[in-house]
Amino acid sequence: MGKNYCDMSDDARELVKELLLDHRGADNPISSREISEHLEAQEVGSFPKTRMLVRDIMLEEQIPIASSNNGYYVIETEEELQDYIDQLESRILGISERKFEVRRAANEWDSEIETDDDLDLL
Repeated sequence: MGKNYCDMSDDARELVKELLLDHRGADNPISSREISEHLEAQEVGSFPKTRMLVRDIMLEEQIPIASSNNGYYVIETEEELQDYIDQLESRILGISERKFEVRRAANEWDSEIETDDDLDLL
């Protein structure tokens, strides 16, 4: 059985860093599942510990890591950087639109939503 993340945080970080550096360019991603399998981690679902490690590596090592539906990769070109920034901005816009819509729906909903004197949402 593999070690858990707490027992191997430095080793795990170095292994994930090397895996990412071996996956340069949008055409050569590595999935969270593949990273997790290399770590022999017992993760299910959306691989939150793997995602956290990747994020920490990007922030601490200043490696330009992007993600897509196919996995993570190190950005190689300015075009890949632009595409990834566009993708992030699109996600931000989608979340902002959903936020607006849920507030509007809550205000127009027939059923009563319990209010809180400390909040001013409704």
